[in-house]
Amino acid sequence: MSMLQFSRRQALAMAGAATILRPGLSFAQAVEPADLIKAFYATLLDCMQHGTELGFDGRYQKIEPVLNNTFDVATMCKISVGPEWTKMPGDKKTAVLVTFNKYMVTTYAARFKSFKNQKFEVGEAKPAGDDRQLVESKLIRSNGEPIALNYLFRFSKDVWRVIDIYLSGSISQMAQMRSDFSKVVVEGGADALIASLEQKIEDLKKEA
Repeated sequence: MSMLQFSRRQALAMAGAATILRPGLSFAQAVEPADLIKAFYATLLDCMQHGTELGFDGRYQKIEPVLNNTFDVATMCKISVGPEWTKMPGDKKTAVLVTFNKYMVTTYAARFKSFKNQKFEVGEAKPAGDDRQLVESKLIRSNGEPIALNYLFRFSKDVWRVIDIYLSGSISQMAQMRSDFSKVVVEGGADALIASLEQKIEDLKKEA
């Protein structure tokens, strides 16, 4: 996955909240997507405001459960890998998913490390097809520059989960990842992709 400018790289991670829903909740009872975004932004602000105190490991521990409770990581991984996913044996899929999850959490923990009066604005959720909603939001940088961040949610298994993030309002993060991963996974398969992600993780930690 290619790295964007600092503020845009921060935007990569934003979505969700650490809320576990009881089995059997109806569509109407599920926590609303916009509320999930607001709660997650609160988590990010906490990580930023206490970044030095928490350190990388502390930020990682705060973000990991939020990510895993609100992102459909398995679907995002499958989309990012693309057609090669279907060719992988089960154990390789599991290994890729574990590393992909680690990479996502590491990215957030590395990027959201300091507070410079950034602000978040969250709009209302809009219908985006069957069992889907789009939440529009903005990251307001310290200089007042707004960065549009839209989150595509899908309702599945009684919960809302993010399945894609649109940077600048329209650039699919999953499509970007698929483009970045394509050559590596086609030429080297799951093992090459895992090695590539592990290297990215190490590079991110150096910045944290």
